[in-house]
Amino acid sequence: MAKENNIATTNESQVQPRPTPASWTAGFDKDGVKALLEPSPTQVPVNLKAFFLGPKAENADLVEQMLLNVYRDYVFWRRNFHPEDRAAISPEDQRSQSYEAFVSHFRRELFTLLGELKSDIPFFSPRYIGHMLADISLPALVGYIATMLYNPNNVAWEGSPVTTLIEIQVGRELAEMMGFGSTPEELAATWGHITSGGTLANLESIWVAKAVKFLPIAVRRAAVELGVTGLVAGSVGKPLDQMTAWELVNLLPAEALDLKERFMLQFVEQHPELPAEEALAQANDRLKQHDILSLGDHTFFSLLTGDDALQPSIMYTPQTMHYSWLKGPGAIGIGARQVVPIPIDASYRMDTVRLHQELEQALKERIPVIAVIGVVGATEEGAVDPMHELVALRQEFAARGLSFFLHCDGAYGGYIASCFRSADGEFRGLAEMQREYAGWPSEEVYKSYAALKDVDAVTIDPHKLGFVPYPAGAIVFRDGRVKDLVAQEAAYVLGGRIVRQPSEIHIGKYILEGSKPGAAAAATFLSHRVVPLNETGYGAVLGHTMRIARTFRDRIQAFAETIRDEFILQLLVSPDTNILVYAFNPADNDHLDVMNRFGQALYRELSIDPTSPIQTRCFIVSHTELSHEVYNPPVVRTFLEKMGVQGSYLVSPAELAQWQAAGEEGYADAVIVFRTTLMNPFTLEPARGDKDYIHLFLETLLPLLRQARRTLDISTPLRIAAELERLAEIRRFVRERAAVLDVDPTTIADLVLA
Repeated sequence: MAKENNIATTNESQVQPRPTPASWTAGFDKDGVKALLEPSPTQVPVNLKAFFLGPKAENADLVEQMLLNVYRDYVFWRRNFHPEDRAAISPEDQRSQSYEAFVSHFRRELFTLLGELKSDIPFFSPRYIGHMLADISLPALVGYIATMLYNPNNVAWEGSPVTTLIEIQVGRELAEMMGFGSTPEELAATWGHITSGGTLANLESIWVAKAVKFLPIAVRRAAVELGVTGLVAGSVGKPLDQMTAWELVNLLPAEALDLKERFMLQFVEQHPELPAEEALAQANDRLKQHDILSLGDHTFFSLLTGDDALQPSIMYTPQTMHYSWLKGPGAIGIGARQVVPIPIDASYRMDTVRLHQELEQALKERIPVIAVIGVVGATEEGAVDPMHELVALRQEFAARGLSFFLHCDGAYGGYIASCFRSADGEFRGLAEMQREYAGWPSEEVYKSYAALKDVDAVTIDPHKLGFVPYPAGAIVFRDGRVKDLVAQEAAYVLGGRIVRQPSEIHIGKYILEGSKPGAAAAATFLSHRVVPLNETGYGAVLGHTMRIARTFRDRIQAFAETIRDEFILQLLVSPDTNILVYAFNPADNDHLDVMNRFGQALYRELSIDPTSPIQTRCFIVSHTELSHEVYNPPVVRTFLEKMGVQGSYLVSPAELAQWQAAGEEGYADAVIVFRTTLMNPFTLEPARGDKDYIHLFLETLLPLLRQARRTLDISTPLRIAAELERLAEIRRFVRERAAVLDVDPTTIADLVLA
């Protein structure tokens, strides 16, 4: 075996094909599956200080050597593909004047770009505690760059024979983390893949949910045309030809997919004269002619008349939903106005009592519900909706004749499920986790994550808490049969063949995207391989950030006590994850508009200023608004009362316009709050002396709070107080300088006032 430093000139370092264990995955022909996909022979506990480049690029030498090895290995691959071929670029070419001029121009433009990039966001630093951004894991970084050189396109196997299989493996790893299965056979029955981000993953889930919802009606129509009789559906086995459209669209997703399978198989049995593959293709083609995605909404629903007529469908989401849940329904024809936001409760989670009332109304009025969306790790507050209660509601209403697709938006919080998985794949106990993670999770959060195994689909973003480079979102479906409902036959890719072998796998057939980078899948795969999705790997990393969040919570509450005479500081809610939301208000102010202006003045000092170097910012946070139109007003008003602001000052936009027209002050239609996302695992490391970054942040806050109060025309009492404080500072300065210069203080005072 050659030594590592010979990687550029020997081929022993290349990944060699080896026999793949039959247990790797069900449903794949083992021929051609790379040894890369075998289970890792070793499990090494994660070391946080080896997992990242480091805030000061402390692991620069390690990464430089790895990237050099990657590049040399790639060059070796190029040079050894038909080495008998002549070189296309000669040394004489490289010495030509035009060549050198072009290279000089290239270098100049490169350094211009590098210079501009220095103004980018330092999300690698523990001083960045704003949006859902942090450093990239080293396995993901190196894996991305290594694969990017090969430029695989994961739309089809022909363009990505290695990374297509890697992407499918990543989908199954995420499915296992969600609890959708544990054996190769169970995981092969799921379906998951990488997307460009959570927005597209959410859109794909709506796309699939709509197809599943109206699938039984398409089956009924196709069965009539093909003469397939005797089909039954649902838990009671009611004859298909006796079911109304309302009953059909309220089959559970698994029941709808079972019905499709029975229809297909029965057609095959009725036509023994046809090869099975041809019979299946005929049945599927006829079904496609009647499904809602093929016909379009107008034609599909126009065929439902009389007792079969259906009202427009709706979806339920929490008020804290990501805006993609409005974009998606608008894009696929459900309509953004058909999305019904459910108010939050006092914990800023979906109010399931209110959802129950809405579902009762939908059942009473026979309004089809396409999907209910819960969120684990809300974009703004990090809140975890009670998924266990949503699962229970689905069971209750399905038994009463109202069913729906249940989706969990875990774009941010999905990877946190790794904290709940032991090394042997079991779901961990609550008491054990609370001992390890400083009291986290709460019982409600624990129950929510335990229920993820029962949802139909989950959005998960590796490029958030997976610490993978963009673009790397993901969608995972518990029942992999759903992918056939949205499959598109692209002849130039598929050639009209039925996919049976790994070499015929085409992810692009089943997804919304076309061309997609195999590098994103490879980066995610390598990061998972080095750091597994359980308590010893990602769970250890993210569990540490939960401890950091609890430390931040405790210290900021203690800090609030020390400044209470000047300012009010309140957490919006105790954090469910590693995101904290809080607000500030001058202690003697009770007007909401003033509180918001004060918050804006403070935020200017804690955010990116495009006119100043990024180094001028000590810390960078983010902020958001709790608007009257989006958030539950009674809940937000309760928070305002804790902030010393009259809750009645929070009004609707229309009411605000009326108050402003009347010359009244104090009112606003939103509350400005600050958000801190504690993704960086180095936040508790000493930054200066023995002070960690939370300590430095709180030290930074008080001067900035006082500065915001001085520079803002808040109110007469506060303005007077600010002026008195400013004059006191001037007096101190005059006395100090007079003593140093040994002159009359009035002389210095005259100069200052001048």
